[in-house]
Amino acid sequence: MCGIAGKISLREITAEQLRAMTDTLIHRGPDAEGLKIIQRNGRWIGLGHRRLKIIDLSDGANQPFQSPDENLTLVFNGEIYNFRELQRKYFTGENFRTHSDTEVILKMHEKFGADCVKHFRGQFALAIYDKEKDLLFLARDQLGKKPLYYYFNGAVLVFASRVDALLTQPEVQTQIDFALLDDFLAFNYIPADVSAFKNIYKLPAGHTLSFGKGQARLHKYWDLDFRQKINISFPDALLKTAEILREAVNLRLIADVPLGAHLSGGLDSSLITALLAEQGAVKTFSIGFSQKDFSELSHARLVADYLGTEHQEFIVTPDAIAIMPELIDSYDEPNADPSQIPMYYLCRLTRQKVTVALGGDGGDECFGGYERYAGMLYQHYFRQIPRGWRQILYSAIKNLPETEARRSFLRRLKWLCKVSLSSEAESYWQANLSFDDTLKNKLYTDKMPRGAGGQIFSKTFSGAPADNLVDRMLYHDTKLYLNYDLLVKADRSAMRHSLEGRAPFLDVRLIEFAASLPAKYKIHNFQLKYLLKKIAAKYLPREIIYRKKQGFGVPLNSWFRNELKQYTEELFSNSLLAASGYFQKNSLLDLLSAHQRGVNHGRRLFTLAVLENWLRKYQGYI
Repeated sequence: MCGIAGKISLREITAEQLRAMTDTLIHRGPDAEGLKIIQRNGRWIGLGHRRLKIIDLSDGANQPFQSPDENLTLVFNGEIYNFRELQRKYFTGENFRTHSDTEVILKMHEKFGADCVKHFRGQFALAIYDKEKDLLFLARDQLGKKPLYYYFNGAVLVFASRVDALLTQPEVQTQIDFALLDDFLAFNYIPADVSAFKNIYKLPAGHTLSFGKGQARLHKYWDLDFRQKINISFPDALLKTAEILREAVNLRLIADVPLGAHLSGGLDSSLITALLAEQGAVKTFSIGFSQKDFSELSHARLVADYLGTEHQEFIVTPDAIAIMPELIDSYDEPNADPSQIPMYYLCRLTRQKVTVALGGDGGDECFGGYERYAGMLYQHYFRQIPRGWRQILYSAIKNLPETEARRSFLRRLKWLCKVSLSSEAESYWQANLSFDDTLKNKLYTDKMPRGAGGQIFSKTFSGAPADNLVDRMLYHDTKLYLNYDLLVKADRSAMRHSLEGRAPFLDVRLIEFAASLPAKYKIHNFQLKYLLKKIAAKYLPREIIYRKKQGFGVPLNSWFRNELKQYTEELFSNSLLAASGYFQKNSLLDLLSAHQRGVNHGRRLFTLAVLENWLRKYQGYI
């Protein structure tokens, strides 16, 4: 894991300019720094790197890394897990200077050009400058596990692992895009390959960008297609999935530093830990809360005892909000996934013992694990009730106060009624929506622009390469929720503590195979992750496999009624959102008051608190 940065300009690029960028990336790569400046055809090319040493700890594997003839220069963030296989397959007998995946990337680029990325199983954001062709090649992994931002004004191209790195360069002229902040309130993350800053973009997952002769060309090299189904029996699907998953875990054991696993006590992380434990002793790490309804520590302990791991755990308390400035600084763009709080502490705890941690991210998107999937299937049958009766029921219950329990019957009934009153696409939009238009209209002033979040959602869901509801939901969540929220959270939380996270469920071979399976193998008679549970039966206790999904929840409703009430009152009373003219201060405070009266707005209050703190950090760009 590392941080990368670079720049192409007609003007001289200095080491100080590059170091200004790489200094913002130190936590991503504390072990080494490298800078390279090249002149070619009247242009300057600068590449910078911060390294976290994982594979081949020698200085010979430091970056920027050049081919022997110095024609190709690479900076790279991530890991290519199948690099040894590629080395054996294509370069047997050739001399290598290192034992790193970095050198294999350059060799693959020499052999296959831009198509080299199609061979990689891993997580990566990379930049290769070809001096002979005077061409800069950028690429990002298939699912977008590693970040890569860029700015291009027609004369200067600047790229980096962080927005903050770009902002150090005087050529980068930008402002906050409040239309994207409107989308943020809908999703709790920025759901697009544009960013919260005008003219700063994310290189999309599964894409490359080639820059030469003053032109930038974006190319998609990968996508997930659920229509390419294979004819396979369930027993054979079971065996093949287990085989690929075990291979994905084994590939992610390659490291020259200590390695462990994040163990929540849920099915996904427990199964990864079980497969990891097959290879020998394993260190596991868990996080929890004092509120029992939100803590999975007892389940994690059960799994740890069952598998015989060396286990450690940590309790998160409400004063966790004190880390808000550090969370904001970690994410560049606003992200209001509440699980970033326990994830921050979990990664801090983990890094004290290991440098690499495997986790269960992606299991839900691969094999159908979210409760909303079953809910969407239930609402298909619920629609058989006449629409008028459903409307009457929803009107009667929608404003009733809810209990603190995350899975209350009333909360579920409200959701079922609400989503059944619209189309399938609109229903799933409502199932994922944080702030609806009614609530936004109360919060906003006339100055606040509206984003394109609904269009992005509808295009992704309705345009999914899928032939049934389950596969459309899986595609949507992979392309939006996983890409722009979960993987961002995983990367930023881990890299804040110089920890490398690895996700076997997101192995490209596994996720492609899962997409090729019939939807009924994943969700069977409303049972979520049906196939994965059958695989897990060989490794885990039944009470772990079949217990209700809990997730990485945070007791926000309780916190904002108690320990965080005063903090939020002070935050909103001195709101920069309001002072900037985009939000109404009284409406912010009214939302907090409604929460005190029993209408649960904990998640929304957290979203607004994140946005307020984020805006304060970047207020110079309003």
